[in-house]
Amino acid sequence: MARTVTGRSVTAGALALVTALLGTVVAAPGAAAGPPTVASGAGPLSGLPGAESPGTLGGSDSAGASADACPGGWSTEATVWFGPPRIDTGIPNPGRDDGCTLLDVVWQEEPFATHGEFVATVARATREFGDLGLLDAREAAAIRSAAARSDVGGPADDSVPNTCTDRVALTFDDGPSFYRSRTLEILREKQVTATFFDVGMRIDANPRLPAFERREGHLVLNHTYEHPNLNQVTVPRLRTEMRTTEEALDRAGVERPFAGMRPPFLAANAQVRAELERLGFTVVSGDIDAADWLPDRPAEQLRADVAAGIADGRRNIFLHDGPIDTVAGPELMKALPLIIDDIRAAGLCFGTFDSTGAIVADRYVSSGEPIPSVVNAVPYLPLLFGGGTPPEPYRIITPTPVTPAATTTAATAVNAASDSPAATGVSSRSLGTGAASDACPNGWSPEETVWFGPPRVDTGIRNPQGPDGCTLLDRIWEREPFATHGAFVSAARAAADAFAEAGLLSGPDRDRVVAAAARTHVGGPRDTSVPNTCDRRLAIQFDDGPSHYRTETLRILRDKQVTGVFMDTGTRVAANPQFARFQLAEGHELLNHTHSHANLNQVLAAEGPDGVRREILAAEAAFAAAGAPISFQGIRPPFGAANAQVLQIIADMGYTAYMTRIGTDDWVPERTPQQISDALVAQLRPGAIISLHDGPYDTPAGPGTNGALALLIDAARELGYCFGTVDRHGDVVADRLIPSNLPIPVVENPVPYAPLVFPGEPPEPYVILD
Repeated sequence: MARTVTGRSVTAGALALVTALLGTVVAAPGAAAGPPTVASGAGPLSGLPGAESPGTLGGSDSAGASADACPGGWSTEATVWFGPPRIDTGIPNPGRDDGCTLLDVVWQEEPFATHGEFVATVARATREFGDLGLLDAREAAAIRSAAARSDVGGPADDSVPNTCTDRVALTFDDGPSFYRSRTLEILREKQVTATFFDVGMRIDANPRLPAFERREGHLVLNHTYEHPNLNQVTVPRLRTEMRTTEEALDRAGVERPFAGMRPPFLAANAQVRAELERLGFTVVSGDIDAADWLPDRPAEQLRADVAAGIADGRRNIFLHDGPIDTVAGPELMKALPLIIDDIRAAGLCFGTFDSTGAIVADRYVSSGEPIPSVVNAVPYLPLLFGGGTPPEPYRIITPTPVTPAATTTAATAVNAASDSPAATGVSSRSLGTGAASDACPNGWSPEETVWFGPPRVDTGIRNPQGPDGCTLLDRIWEREPFATHGAFVSAARAAADAFAEAGLLSGPDRDRVVAAAARTHVGGPRDTSVPNTCDRRLAIQFDDGPSHYRTETLRILRDKQVTGVFMDTGTRVAANPQFARFQLAEGHELLNHTHSHANLNQVLAAEGPDGVRREILAAEAAFAAAGAPISFQGIRPPFGAANAQVLQIIADMGYTAYMTRIGTDDWVPERTPQQISDALVAQLRPGAIISLHDGPYDTPAGPGTNGALALLIDAARELGYCFGTVDRHGDVVADRLIPSNLPIPVVENPVPYAPLVFPGEPPEPYVILD
């Protein structure tokens, strides 16, 4: 069944999400006489530069021979390049009189059945353009060579076809903010090239992000330095805003194919536009605004508003970078992959802009680099109209030092509704008095403190355990999921009452437990946590890091809400202490993997028991020096090498050795994510500790391990497993990951492969990344 919105029929499925409540559409004034430089939102793309006929950006081309035969195609301002991997000839993309360029002619044959078919297509195109006098013999040979060196059409080509005559530009304003890393991750996964209008103050604070964006193939343009309304500033201030942002982009090493900008708030009157044109800037506006900065806009509403714009013929989507560090960001992150899928399902594809502001073709080819995170956050206030306090219900997210104290977060009190305690089914009698076995296997450890989240509110009270082996937290969380926040508070109150009645919890502690539950969002509309109740619990352990790939590992764990157990090496902790601090603040476990990844059996033979102790204590000291002491005395000996004497030394030091686990050879570069995941899924059992390696040793195996991690978590949950962590006894116990909202760090001082392997050179086909 179809719905009609603004006079157009919207098909069922994604576009059926369109509602009568459309996002705000800001239409820019029409372009002045002469060559157009402003992408306007007036009408169904009628004001866009290059949209002289309906065929330019969509619809059928019926204007005759004088019209562009390749609408929405590759710009002559591009260079000729192919990928994956990206191989750029540096040769300008030649164009015929009919508007078709060399790249248009090549890519209109996509998809290619074989690599040979692609190379043959390029050869034919270069001959044709050579015969027209648009390429010389040297240029044609260089283009054919680049095509031959690429993987296009071959078994290693995993690119998304991007051939169509109706293109959409996906743009993001105001960043980079906390949410930029997740945005880039989604774009990489979906293979979409976007345009980022970044703010100078944020570029200066985090230059690695815009530099990465450009290397990743995205377009990065100017959005002023402090995000003022340009209609409200003087001309000298306008010039300063533009100049300082261009300088920030230069300092970050961001190459721009043209001088382009978007005015903040799309505010640019005739005088502002004239001055920007005089300064040489192309003004790129936008015509699909889903008002994604509003915190009460759920993902489905954002998706529907974009779908409405697409159905109405508009093609320039402007979104905001997690918008301005407010609580609206997560909803956009949920909506973005759905929006991309909807656009492709409607037969459209993606592009960027040229120097006229027209939407032109582009292809996404990942750089393969780890995605950086925000390190120096620039908060909301400087980006608001004229300063002042943001309107409610915004919550300003400000950067906090990553210290052990950051593992708990203060929360705003929430008045909880009161449900009947009887509904929870918890009473003092249900605690049991003589159970011979643990009624809550793989449950919450009695060594844990009682805490709830999101957000994390920790009472500091030891988690009491009944004679049946079930703890207070077991009894509370077994009622999950909760229909309302009031239902959760009632469950916490009933369980606390039962433990107090049994003499396992004092009256004041009972009150603190209930008060902590009331201050959380659990069960309410802002509860984004993953249910984690089952009696088939697993833990995931990572050895050998942190390496280049740790950032991506932490991002996956945050996205999937799984606690990791990191067995890190002292040398790498000392080189990149920011990871240890972040991991502790995020709620992961930090344990010992020796200082230099030594084979402790060999250390014992060469240096005696003191050598083994030195390796262990040096790693412990590295964590302490980083401001993130190990969670408790737990160790996994490198290579699993620990004979009886080494194990006794470890035990005498008060350490628990984690030897029993399930694993696979995820460190081998040839192992695909699916192979790694399948091998582990086949071994799953309740209480298992899954062993992976941290992008092992900076080799090309890292993406395989990280790719397998997401597959493994999803497959395990489908089989009825849930995830926890390990305790000091070596058992798998319950836990919940409540992300900290801190930016995920990146490696700054890489420790390469060689120091972490058996003596000698690493075996082929490993590649050391330096």
